[in-house]
Amino acid sequence: MNSPSLAPAPSTSAADAGSLLEQGLVLHRVGRFAEAIQVYEALLSRFPEHADALHLTGEALYRQGRPKLALNYVNRAIARSPHHFYFNTRATIFMHMGLPAEAQQDLRRAIKALPNYPEAYVNLSAVYRQQKKFRQAHEAAAEATRLAPQAPAAWNNAGAIDMEQDRFDEAIVQFRQALALDPGYAAAHKNIGKIRAHQKDWAAALDSYERAAADPQDCEAAFMLSRALQSCGRTEEAIAPMQRAMRNWPAEERHKALSDPEGVAALYGVCGALEGVSMRFAESAELYKLALESLPEHELLLNNLGTVNFRLGHFDTAIEVLKKALEVHPRQVLARCNLGVTYVMAGQSEAAIAEFEQCLRDDPDFMPAMVWMLGEKAHIADWNGVPELRARIAALLDNPNNDQTVSSFILMSNYDDARRLMNWTQRSATLADRNTGIRPFADAGARRTAPRIRVGYYSFDFRNHPVAHLTAELYGQHDRKDFEVFVYSYGPDDGHPARARIAASAEHFVDMHGQSIQQMAERIREDEIDILIDLSGDTRGAKPQVMAYHAAPAQLMWLGYMGTSGTPNYDYLVSDNFLSPPGTEDCYTEKLLRLPETFQVIDTKRPVNPQKATRAEHGLPEDAFVLCNFSQSFKIQPETFEAWVRIVQGIPNSVLWLAQGPHGFEHNLRAQWDKAGLPAERLIVSPRMPVDQHLARIGLADLFIDTFPYSSGATANDVLWSGVPLLALTGTTMVSRMAGSLLGAIGLPELVATNHGEYVQKAIHYATHPEELAALRARLVAAKVARRGYFDTPRFVRHLEDGFRQIAARSREGLPAAHVDVAPRSLEK
Repeated sequence: MNSPSLAPAPSTSAADAGSLLEQGLVLHRVGRFAEAIQVYEALLSRFPEHADALHLTGEALYRQGRPKLALNYVNRAIARSPHHFYFNTRATIFMHMGLPAEAQQDLRRAIKALPNYPEAYVNLSAVYRQQKKFRQAHEAAAEATRLAPQAPAAWNNAGAIDMEQDRFDEAIVQFRQALALDPGYAAAHKNIGKIRAHQKDWAAALDSYERAAADPQDCEAAFMLSRALQSCGRTEEAIAPMQRAMRNWPAEERHKALSDPEGVAALYGVCGALEGVSMRFAESAELYKLALESLPEHELLLNNLGTVNFRLGHFDTAIEVLKKALEVHPRQVLARCNLGVTYVMAGQSEAAIAEFEQCLRDDPDFMPAMVWMLGEKAHIADWNGVPELRARIAALLDNPNNDQTVSSFILMSNYDDARRLMNWTQRSATLADRNTGIRPFADAGARRTAPRIRVGYYSFDFRNHPVAHLTAELYGQHDRKDFEVFVYSYGPDDGHPARARIAASAEHFVDMHGQSIQQMAERIREDEIDILIDLSGDTRGAKPQVMAYHAAPAQLMWLGYMGTSGTPNYDYLVSDNFLSPPGTEDCYTEKLLRLPETFQVIDTKRPVNPQKATRAEHGLPEDAFVLCNFSQSFKIQPETFEAWVRIVQGIPNSVLWLAQGPHGFEHNLRAQWDKAGLPAERLIVSPRMPVDQHLARIGLADLFIDTFPYSSGATANDVLWSGVPLLALTGTTMVSRMAGSLLGAIGLPELVATNHGEYVQKAIHYATHPEELAALRARLVAAKVARRGYFDTPRFVRHLEDGFRQIAARSREGLPAAHVDVAPRSLEK
């Protein structure tokens, strides 16, 4: 179609009709169709039969992708004045609507009215091309170029006919003729781009599409520009043209582009870029919604829209979208597994397990569903089939050809095999890192020269979270003469006092909440950090992808995730000699920073609740021996619970005191309790409470019996701070040895067991030998009062700084990471 213009204007008694029409045309010609239509409608409200206004309204509606309504207006214009220009416009609309015979008839009428009408010949050749009548198309095109040899559109159309017949060299000659007449002629640039794209010469196609996309109304050119940019490795630049195309294209045109597998793959590429380091999830969701307007039952589009809503935290919307995907494609295991994971995050464990079970009926080897189901079964103490499920998962993970990534966090709760876990984690992490596409900064590892060592603590969890509770005292204890401390918080500000203490005590508290992964990495690099410590690792809400940029020359993982990362993104892992005994170095992809006493810091300045708790207010018998565990429910594995049953059976007048878990947890647990033949009143399940109230009640217990293979970390801290002896069961993994490390630092190694039998025996022994248990409690309390060992936070920080000095010295000298064993400092008198 040609640029909008006027047919010879009919005479009108309205002096301002022409002025209004010209106002509309000014808007029309720059693509502001909605505003142009408003002007035309104002004119038509006064002159309902004004042919030019009717025609131009129809033309603008067509440009908006509303061909049926456009046809109505053009028909009225033709009824008022059968002008050749109107016939040409209507023919263009007919072509768009797939009515070539009607289009051809109108074009013949236009040519009859004006025999030397080149635009009509251009469109007529396009009709013939659409019908694959290439001889007639060539004839019409030749007539167009004869009549208008200076018209780029005529040469472009002639080239399009050759292109349609795969005569690419001839086509390019014609397109270049059009460009010789008008170097900015976008349609010719776009057609050359199509040829180069067809030939997979994306670099050449990119040049043409960049020029074609200069036309702000050409959505196809913008879409193809996005494809070309992605094919040339410039994915970030591909986002804007894809958004422009998707937002402005009519649904019908989007349908054509996205029905091509390569076209929809280009959309996925842009959405992946938005969701990756940019974290622009809302924009990705917008593109998926637009795509689904055109392809409402597309299974992967539905799945991806559900997933991006999940990542936005819109769980209800995600569930709704994923359910729709499964209504259309009931055997789509990826969507079903994602629905299950969304139920997990929404706190609907039983619904999640049902989805995972259906996944495995549809695809018995779909490992993500297996692992998520294993984790969620633990959350609600549904242990049916767990041993068999573990065996199936392990067999798949041991297969070197396995290419499915899974959560190592869940695996750590079920398998006590450090080397095996390292191999599994490393394989999953390698696949995950490959998918992020992050490239380290060009100056990654650059040597720092600042006089003080700059240490950056990076975490999602500076809030009401164990990481904040454990580290609240740490930041203010650093020696500011030698260390400059930065705290990078990218989690929400929940107003908790622990966060406020951290923000006040750190030299630099940087709130990065809402920033993209790349923005956070760039900020850390700009601060010239020497040592960057990730306190969250691969846990819920965490963004470990920042570490892939290597924004600091030395990067450590500590505290939040207790195991190897499996990636080269971390140089060191903070540990100790109990957590990672000599000879276990090959269980980690990182080098170890071994502290001399324990890996865990403690907050000795935490607020004390002045109110004393009583057993009566917590439903505990006054004269019972109270065994307790307040860990999260997923840590309670069937083997641990079986040991607890044996312990309770072996201690007269004992009760087991636990904290509540998700819906279904207590019901399932009590069913197992009843099956063991134990009275219901000997199992007490209490609600979870705020930290200060929880700390006040812990002291009501006589002995804390720990979980395995995921032992207590922050929970052990709370228990030992409250003066309650803790019985640990240790294995080979880092996460199974946390509580044992703390006990060793306090000087209570006799409370560490190495197998379930010894664990049960020790619990029964101390419960039935109260004088020995009282002596252990007294030693624990004495260590706390004297601020000795584990309870000496300033000494812990000095040891940590000694390790940091060695690490910084190596990186400043350009040396690679190496294991660091920090020597214990002399006790200050």
